[in-house]
Amino acid sequence: MSPSLQGKGRTSDGTGSESSPPELGERVRSGIIAAVERDVELRGARTARLLAAAGAIGVLGAVGITLMLVDHPFGHHPHWHAIVFAAVWAGLLVVSLALVFLQVRTPALPLARSAAIGIVGLGLAGICSALCPDQHFLHWWSATAAGSRLTAVGGLGLSAVSFGLVTSLAFGAAAAFLGSGRWRGPIHPALPAAMLLTLLSPGVALQSFDTSWAVFGSWLLGSGAGAYAGIASGIRARELLNRS
Repeated sequence: MSPSLQGKGRTSDGTGSESSPPELGERVRSGIIAAVERDVELRGARTARLLAAAGAIGVLGAVGITLMLVDHPFGHHPHWHAIVFAAVWAGLLVVSLALVFLQVRTPALPLARSAAIGIVGLGLAGICSALCPDQHFLHWWSATAAGSRLTAVGGLGLSAVSFGLVTSLAFGAAAAFLGSGRWRGPIHPALPAAMLLTLLSPGVALQSFDTSWAVFGSWLLGSGAGAYAGIASGIRARELLNRS
């Protein structure tokens, strides 16, 4: 055997022993399997930590929502309303946070990005609700100059549509602009608008109690339209900022 061929057969420790092709293949296979197992182990631990974080933050969010609901006048509500609505919000928050933390997505559905926009929008809505002088938001809106005119023209249903449209437009635009900062690429506003509407819907249902199904539906309709338009404008504003 020539010296050049002998050199290729030597092991890295310089002992001069040669490795046969089957032994070399086994070493490569073992190395690949070990790397895959390690990767799975790390990913599993990371996933567990992220799920735990989503659950913890979801619980904190539920506590915050419950504290927010404490100020709501519940004299005309059944005693179980606060518990049920806080629990629904907690479940929605945990699922949304899990989508964000785990970066869940498909080629057609940017779930993580949409959930992030919805969570930011819900947070903005919570801040505004805490600052509202009347915890019956629709009553407060109907007492304003614009709301009273709309109520006189089209009743409480038209007032609810307008209130949902205006508020969700503002929440959606701000949430899309702030919540899309870490993501790049285009996104259709339909899915994030649906996420935001889903997170806002328990509050709309709670506030619509003792009115009518028509008022509740009108409020949801206005909120959905406002969320779509607001998120579309917020996404556009973020795209323009990223290009500059």
